[in-house]
Amino acid sequence: MKQGTIKEIGAQAIDPKENMLIFFGEEASDTLREYSVVQSLPDSGDLIVKQDDQILFGDQAYRVQYVGTVANQILQTIQHVTFVFGDVPAENQLSSAIYLTPAVLPTIAVDMKVTYK
Repeated sequence: MKQGTIKEIGAQAIDPKENMLIFFGEEASDTLREYSVVQSLPDSGDLIVKQDDQILFGDQAYRVQYVGTVANQILQTIQHVTFVFGDVPAENQLSSAIYLTPAVLPTIAVDMKVTYK
């Protein structure tokens, strides 16, 4: 189990029409920060997320449906991942994404814990 902390939520990070959240580590550029959720995720180097794992945003639980081909690698190195809340498309899945259900955006806040288990 790994636990990160939401440090910042960009002004454009949450779009009710898009069921996704883009997370980056604390080294994210100012441009990226505008559209991203910045997380501090200590010891991310050996984090592996797999299908059927659970990710908690505070106490809001989500089940991993699909992990993109490079999602773990970039989560480990730059703490970047796109969380997509909804069904996995039959094709053209985002390689940097982790697809989660239920298909509802979590309510997030600065200092909230994000638990990978």
